[in-house]
Amino acid sequence: MPHLHVALVTERPEVSLIPILQLRPQRIVLIPCQSPPQAAERLAILLRHELPTGTEIETRARLPYDEPHRCAEYADALAESLYRQQFDSPSLSVTLDAGGCSTLAALLFQHAMQRCSADWLHVDIRAGALYRMACDSPDSAPDVTAIEPVLDVDRYLLANGRKRVRAVSDKSEWRQACQQRKHLTRHLGYHADRLAVLLGELHDMVHGEGGALESVIPSGVRLRSGAGRQWLKESPCFPATDALKALDEAGLLHWSSDTPHVVDIDSLEGGRYLGGGWLTEYAWLSAQEAGLSRVCSEAHILDLSGQHNGEPVVSDCLAVERNRLLFIESLITRPGSRTCIEQGLKRLHGMLNHSAGLSATRVLLACGEFDKSRQRLTELQRLQGLQVEVVENGDLKHLPALLESWKEHGNWPGH
Repeated sequence: MPHLHVALVTERPEVSLIPILQLRPQRIVLIPCQSPPQAAERLAILLRHELPTGTEIETRARLPYDEPHRCAEYADALAESLYRQQFDSPSLSVTLDAGGCSTLAALLFQHAMQRCSADWLHVDIRAGALYRMACDSPDSAPDVTAIEPVLDVDRYLLANGRKRVRAVSDKSEWRQACQQRKHLTRHLGYHADRLAVLLGELHDMVHGEGGALESVIPSGVRLRSGAGRQWLKESPCFPATDALKALDEAGLLHWSSDTPHVVDIDSLEGGRYLGGGWLTEYAWLSAQEAGLSRVCSEAHILDLSGQHNGEPVVSDCLAVERNRLLFIESLITRPGSRTCIEQGLKRLHGMLNHSAGLSATRVLLACGEFDKSRQRLTELQRLQGLQVEVVENGDLKHLPALLESWKEHGNWPGH
């Protein structure tokens, strides 16, 4: 039986993809609703790559959803057109997915589409259920189908006008190195509260003024000539001495108890690891431990419209599980208490603006010393609508369990 699917595309276009990729209709009508026309065009391009050759995909003019009279006329005209098509193809079945559009627009379409006996679809990502309500049996219970995991990171981003051009985790060499030093990385993550001062200092040695690494456009970063030797502000004590010894044994820096305040960083790999790479690797290892199926670390995200490509958006961790997106960014502070978590939240907020404000579970991994007197600003940011979960210092040891809970329940623990 031929199947025609009508989707009202909203500001969350990835939701419209789920029933299409799962039901795979032969004909698709995409209608921009509470989103620019480009959103439906992006979906059309993506679907032409994902669906079998010969699938008919049509994009229509934007729905005037804020004008009820014109919206009703639009819905009636579409329903009449589909009703006439059913004369030529009597077995043609029609489904309607109103997505997250306004209640009034959804009701107007539901009413109009009764003319062509359209079944009503509702996608509940959190419940993992696809509901189908038959038009000809209004009194019967809806048919419930488990949602298949049809979205991955790339489909999710493409639906929102973004493209993942590369990620360090794509390289087998990076994954192997990550696995080889996983015991060291987990040690740093599990003891981040006691090592916060040292990790902040090492980060500053790499990225601070005159640090070990310097940016080279467009080839990335390199070791700064003569900047490998750095000095700790104070001679370290336990457990920092054990961490420095482990980093020395791993070849990521040179340190000796004979000159405990001197640190030599003479490799690009060491500079990247000490400058924050360890936290990226810790997030990746935690995701593996939690059983997440696919994780992209240091994913470079390109804006396909070209509007936000002045500075590359690089996410520490991107993952999609059960069609839900996880977006992780990290913040490692320099020594001292002038930095507060609010700064990390603002940076994450800016990244999300550059990546289409993707609807996702947003997590900030924070390591270092923070100005506790300004923590209240973090709460203010949350109250203003920036929904970001903060995993700070001592809580980093619980990251694998937190990710496992998110995978299982679909929301961050405690929500």
